[in-house]
Amino acid sequence: MGLRLCHDGPVDSTITIISTRADDPDSFERMSLDERREASGGWQVFPVRSGRALDTFLMAATDSDFAVFASGIELVDDEGASVRTNMITRGDVKRVIPNLEELVEKHPDRTARALVAHDGNRADLARVLAALGSDGWPEGGDPAEEAAAFAHHLLKQARVAKGDVDGVCWEYRGTIVV
Repeated sequence: MGLRLCHDGPVDSTITIISTRADDPDSFERMSLDERREASGGWQVFPVRSGRALDTFLMAATDSDFAVFASGIELVDDEGASVRTNMITRGDVKRVIPNLEELVEKHPDRTARALVAHDGNRADLARVLAALGSDGWPEGGDPAEEAAAFAHHLLKQARVAKGDVDGVCWEYRGTIVV
């Protein structure tokens, strides 16, 4: 698949979602940023205009546990940006897919309401619901919408990873807050 930038113009923070070899945290952390892509089933880069940790937002809003490993190693990419990585290992991907399917496909209304509520009811429910079902990425910078889009794309990459018997990681670049 290769790199796909899903935004135009400068963005301070991004998230890259990658299906890649991720047997366990130790072997994954030994991989360079380039090795992750070389071993991948594809990846996508999206702007994080909200500046929020979208995985944390999603899991907190929906009371979900995706068996996420947060790497303590901060890498620096070729452009000098610091990269913070989270991952779901190969062994956990198959278990997590049904949870993501519940959130994204089976009960999107419930998920959208939970995301909006977690954002203090500031988000537009219809836009959050649309983000759960879209291959696009929201442009407004609302964290509930971005978390919904993240859930959609994480499910897609998890399915790629399951087919390749791999794991999924996501790399944050720029300023991200919980």
